[in-house]
Amino acid sequence: MNGVDLPPSPPSLPIIGHLHYLLLSFLHHKSFLHYKSFHTLSSKYGPLLHLQFFFFPAILVSSAPVAYQIFMTHDVNISSRNLFSDASGFFTAPYGEHFKFMKKLIVTNMFGPQALEHSRSIRADELERSYMNLVNKAKKKESVDIKKEAMELIGNIICRMSFGRRFTEEIGEADSVQGSVIKSSGTKKKMILEILFFFEILLFRQVEKLGISLFKKDITAVLKKLNELLEKIMLEHKEKPNMNGYNDMMDLLLSVYEDENADYKITKNHIKAFFVELIFGGIDTNVITIQWTMAEIVNNPIIMERLREEIDSVVGKSRLIQETDLPNLPYLQAVIKEG
Repeated sequence: MNGVDLPPSPPSLPIIGHLHYLLLSFLHHKSFLHYKSFHTLSSKYGPLLHLQFFFFPAILVSSAPVAYQIFMTHDVNISSRNLFSDASGFFTAPYGEHFKFMKKLIVTNMFGPQALEHSRSIRADELERSYMNLVNKAKKKESVDIKKEAMELIGNIICRMSFGRRFTEEIGEADSVQGSVIKSSGTKKKMILEILFFFEILLFRQVEKLGISLFKKDITAVLKKLNELLEKIMLEHKEKPNMNGYNDMMDLLLSVYEDENADYKITKNHIKAFFVELIFGGIDTNVITIQWTMAEIVNNPIIMERLREEIDSVVGKSRLIQETDLPNLPYLQAVIKEG
């Protein structure tokens, strides 16, 4: 970055730069709520700021019009997300041939209209399972942990769409994808991961030469376990392709990996890194959205009643909502988007 072209910057400290603003939030909330720190900074110093964390420069954008211009007009210029110097993942890959090839593959075969239509039965089946589980708990007058139920629902959907295995399904020695994710999302682990993903990846990678590498043991243990599980799943798919009666994402990526004439050559590490990013990123984001949306609905009886009226009038009370009902449920769509 050229200092002449940089946006204004809040007062900083020697060496650590603006790190202390984020640390204050962590000490106050006992959790790494960096978005609150960023909101405080932007409210006081402006919507476009230059921040420095050790040797790592960053631009904080908190203005909707500016953010729109950056992501719509200058998208290609800011699309490199190579946070890891040796990363093989898709979501953190720099904008280049690997990113474009994987994006085309994923959009076409996992998130495209035809792919979503093909996997609709998976989502419907998992929703039915989750519903019956909640009904059984209600009959037994048991309490419901929304986070746990949402994690199982979203995890099962993502994992079945990805590699044909349920999130809660055990593999071999009582291992499951769920086990690895839960280990990383417990109170202590969650705090460690939150700190790690911001400090270790964005900051301390810049000063590893000084011997600074916090929490590496914890995250390495979780990723090692998940890596072993993915190796087992990859082996199963290689030995029994289309084992679930259709080509899932694992089958597709393995076929590209083994194809000598593929447009772009991917490695096993590319495949495993993609699923690690998908599992951790896809599950956690959706679970948090469900939690907050449910909390807002419960705390706003008027919204809950309006939702119930719309669903009863369109769907009725004898069946669950189906994806084909969504175009006829505008208020539900608005609530989901707001969440």
